Amino acid sequence: MGYALFANQKLHFTAQLNSLNLQQTQRSNEQMQLATNTLSLQKQLTSLQTAQATQLAAQYEELANSDSSQRESIQARIQGLQEQFKTEEDVINRKIYQVSIKENAIEMEVKRLDTKITAVQKQLEAIQEAEGQGIDRAVPKFSGIG
Repeated sequence: MGYALFANQKLHFTAQLNSLNLQQTQRSNEQMQLATNTLSLQKQLTSLQTAQATQLAAQYEELANSDSSQRESIQARIQGLQEQFKTEEDVINRKIYQVSIKENAIEMEVKRLDTKITAVQKQLEAIQEAEGQGIDRAVPKFSGIG
């Protein structure tokens, strides 16, 4: 009877450890995907800012070379472009923020899983050590009998 209980405890902790390791691998994969998303969004933001600089430079050059009758129209275009780019930047920055919130939540989950894995590993090691010392001392300790 004692050996069966001991083996059952060992199986239980091993299964729990495997499950936690799987969860940790899944969270690590999610972290990698989110990091890829963040990088992609940052590239979009950089491209947008480059396009903005190019278009505004062209508009300012046109403004500098225009006569007074065209200046008001060009200034209105510049203002419209600035507002458009600001809106587009805000959208991308919101997406980056949302991804970072998810990354932080997953990072906290990974840390929680690390703690659980360590605890289960210690329990499993204790059972294996106890097994080496003899089943009579191990069964009461891990079955709640003693």
